[in-house]
Amino acid sequence: MSEELWCIHIEGLDDFVATLSREAAEREASAINAYLDSTQGRVPESAPTRMVRASAAVWPYTAAGHARSLETDWEDLQRMPHRQAKQNTHEGMLSSVLRRMKALANSARRKG
Repeated sequence: MSEELWCIHIEGLDDFVATLSREAAEREASAINAYLDSTQGRVPESAPTRMVRASAAVWPYTAAGHARSLETDWEDLQRMPHRQAKQNTHEGMLSSVLRRMKALANSARRKG
C-alpha cells in the first residue's frame, strides 16, 4: 500500500504546492482561504484573486515531483500573503499570489 502525498491546490490558478501531510495541507488551505476572505472589499473587483480558493488535495504528480515541490515551493509558501499576515504585514502576500498568477498566465499564453 502506498502512502498518499498531499498538497495545497490553489484553484483558479490550478497550482499545486506539496505539503508534508494531509493535516498540513488542510491547515494551509484554511489559512489561505481565511486570508482571502478577510481581504474582500479591500481588493479591487477586477483583481484575479477573487477567483482563487485553496483546498487540500492528493498530490496529482509523481513522488519525485512532490519532493521537488517540498524543496522549491516551501519558500514561496512562506512568502504568501496568509503567512505574511500572521507577521502583521500585508505586503508581499498578495504580490506573491499575483506573481504566480502572472507566471501561469504567461505560461498558458505561450502554450496556446
